Amino acid sequence: MKKVAILYIALGRYICFWKDFYESCEEKLLNCEKHYFVWTDNETFDYSEAKNVTVIPAKKMGWPYDTVLRFEMFLQKAKELEKYDYIYFFNANMQFINYVDLAEIAPQSWHTSGIVAGIHPGHNGDVDDGNVDGYPYERRPQSTAYIPFGHGKHYVCGAFNGGISKGFLKMCEVLAKNVRTDLDNGIEAVVDDESHLNAYVADKEYLLAGRAYGFPEGKLKYLKPGAKVMVKIISRHKDHPKYGGARWLRGQTNRKIPNNFMSPILIGFCRTISVFIPGKKLRQKVRTYFGSY
Repeated sequence: MKKVAILYIALGRYICFWKDFYESCEEKLLNCEKHYFVWTDNETFDYSEAKNVTVIPAKKMGWPYDTVLRFEMFLQKAKELEKYDYIYFFNANMQFINYVDLAEIAPQSWHTSGIVAGIHPGHNGDVDDGNVDGYPYERRPQSTAYIPFGHGKHYVCGAFNGGISKGFLKMCEVLAKNVRTDLDNGIEAVVDDESHLNAYVADKEYLLAGRAYGFPEGKLKYLKPGAKVMVKIISRHKDHPKYGGARWLRGQTNRKIPNNFMSPILIGFCRTISVFIPGKKLRQKVRTYFGSY
């Protein structure tokens, strides 16, 4: 039985996703012995005393540092993690909904990096047409996450990655150094840790996990019943009112998105008026003020 380390960050309000993630992973990730490493600033929570859960106290640093410095966090437990056969990181809002055999997400010998990364659900098309230049890679040469035009193969998401322990820890070492180099130079990659992950795998052989391993929760309703059974892991919609909204989860506001019949109306209103706002940052803030579906 292969030993698997599951890495999970639940800082602040993100702990609300933990119970469902843990229970679904315990039930549906098959043919492996699982142990969970949870970085959190929450003292007590569901299953925190479980034998297969290690709680690592962590301070909330604020957005985007809670996400972009994750590779440094993982290296804190490198000595323990290297004892496992495989290591996988899942975003806090991921949840298993159908059975996943370990073999489905385990890199093979020809995946020489030893890494598995999930395709980004918003950029999951084939690149046979050579349209890699349309991906939101970091294009500034000053950044260590720089990918030149004409390079790269896919656009992977930061929400799910992992692999053979040696390969994963090697990746963490490189990316932790790269992120620090950028921050010391006053650079934040265009999509934070996701940009650095894409830069790392751009010229490597790795296992690409399809959309079924990070399917957007809000789009399940558009699938035919026969297709839903093919979805293995969902990414829960952080901007949905039932979760309070992404800005509330990140601690950027203390106002939850209202979870009532008015929510769709308010969301639609904000999305409409945002079209007429010239500044990109303000436009995005107004667009998502009441969340988005």
